[in-house]
Amino acid sequence: MKKIILFFIAAAAISCTNKPKEEAVVSNIFIEQKVNEFVAKYPEWTAGGNTNDDITDKFQHEVKRWSNETDFLKGMPLQLKELRDTTVSGQTFKLGIFTGYNDNMRPSGSVLNYIQVRVDGILPPDIAKQVKVEGKYTLEAMLYGQGSRKDVKVINVADFKGYDLGKYTFSITKANPIK
Repeated sequence: MKKIILFFIAAAAISCTNKPKEEAVVSNIFIEQKVNEFVAKYPEWTAGGNTNDDITDKFQHEVKRWSNETDFLKGMPLQLKELRDTTVSGQTFKLGIFTGYNDNMRPSGSVLNYIQVRVDGILPPDIAKQVKVEGKYTLEAMLYGQGSRKDVKVINVADFKGYDLGKYTFSITKANPIK
């Protein structure tokens, strides 16, 4: 009888020492939500300062899959870094280079300051006239060209973790200024 009681006490003690899985922080921004969910699902990904290559490979595949979803850019704050003329198949248009940016006003726990993504945006003339270099926007757009999976990576240095989601080409249908 004593052995059974000791067994149950030992089992209870061991189960109490297991770390619970991290819960994903909820976000209205599609990219941030997906990164949070992935990190919560794989807490061992960057444990002990080492990056698990198998999980990084899964991350690369997931990011590429996310980019095919219509909500990929939903709510994602981006900054216009460059606006230039370009020609494809004899047609001239403006190309806007948008990237993620750091903002100290974001809530604690937000991973947006650690997410980097580049969007080469094909801009119709009316939107090209509205946007300003260094302006901050959320975009509504359709995927035009998917980037390379090898460009998707995790940066894991000491206590810093960053997520580079790569480069994508989108046809921009709306640029909403962030105030």
